[in-house]
Amino acid sequence: MPRITYHDRFAALLAKDYLTSRDRTFASSLYSHYRRKGSLTTGRRRCFLQLEERYATRPTPIAGADELDVIIGRVEQIAGEGSWDFGFITSVQSQLRAGRSLSDRQTEILAGIEEKYGDDQMAEREAWIAAWDAEKAEHYRIVMTYYGRGGYYGRQVQAFRANPEIVPSMDDYNRVTDNKFAKKVLAGWFSAPKFPVGSMVALGAGARWELRQKCKAGMAIVVSVNAEVPNSAARGNKIYKLLPIGGVETLLCEERHLKRARAPKRKK
Repeated sequence: MPRITYHDRFAALLAKDYLTSRDRTFASSLYSHYRRKGSLTTGRRRCFLQLEERYATRPTPIAGADELDVIIGRVEQIAGEGSWDFGFITSVQSQLRAGRSLSDRQTEILAGIEEKYGDDQMAEREAWIAAWDAEKAEHYRIVMTYYGRGGYYGRQVQAFRANPEIVPSMDDYNRVTDNKFAKKVLAGWFSAPKFPVGSMVALGAGARWELRQKCKAGMAIVVSVNAEVPNSAARGNKIYKLLPIGGVETLLCEERHLKRARAPKRKK
């Protein structure tokens, strides 16, 4: 009879579909250590034996595990698999299927998630999706681009980058568009340009040294307006693309660093 190795025992343990997600992750980490080192420390061996004993026989699932499938589907649809809600509720489901009761705190959190994705909330979500239009999509794209540069609202930015056509939840939309920073960025983008395409402009007193190096003459022609989403939540943050006088390469400049170019005085 062939000798049963730790490789065999780990494979048998991980093949059991009733492991909780937490224990499966832990068992996988133990197995990774064993494959790297070829052995287990005393502490890791003890933990592995405890897992083997705990899952020696298939447990009797606790009622309610299968009923969570509906809520899990709703969470996946709205928040995505990478969300905290999805991770928590799938972990709870695996725990119930493993025959392990929930703590009072887990029960409390689960009730909150079930309420958050209840029938009324789903109906509200459907109404929000129906009301989604090009204007809201444009507002969302602008603030996601702005926040993506600074590392804020990482969850929303990551979801938007994965799917630019995403319809965020109403809460997420309001959170990222209805704050003082987003309002200034949107105001800068949608405001009427002070300098139309084709006009002559000059660098203002606040223009950075780098701009002055690229625009030696201090004057340029406006090539395009809203060349990029504003980088700053400040007044005059609309971005122009300019062609410096005497230059061949365009540059980007905020509206607040520009002024109207004065016409040269005629010689008498």
